[in-house]
Amino acid sequence: MHRGWEVEYVDGRVINEEQMDWKKLPKQGIVRLTLRYDGREWNINNKTAYLQKKRASMVPGVVNSFQVESRSIGYYDVVDGKACKIWYTIDELTGRMNMEVQDT
Repeated sequence: MHRGWEVEYVDGRVINEEQMDWKKLPKQGIVRLTLRYDGREWNINNKTAYLQKKRASMVPGVVNSFQVESRSIGYYDVVDGKACKIWYTIDELTGRMNMEVQDT
C-alpha cells in the first residue's frame, strides 16, 4: 500500500511524492495535504503554508540499508500568539501517529 504525502490543488489536480519531489512542487493553490500510511490517511485542509519532512537512517557503507523511520506533514499556524509549526508524524515501524506543536 502507498505511504507518503499527497497534495490536491484548487483545480482538482492531485500529486503525490512518487510523482514529484517536494522541493519542486508548486506550493500555491494547495487545498489539501494528506499523509497516507497502509490504508489510513490524515488530511490537512485549507491552510496557507504546508510542510513535510521525513526522518531516515542508513548503515554506513551498506548501500541498500536506507530506511525511512518517520514521515510528517504539517502547516504553519499561530497558537497562543506565537508562530508555530503543527506536525502530524507517523512512525514507519509501529504505525503510531503523533501530533506536535513546535515553536518557530
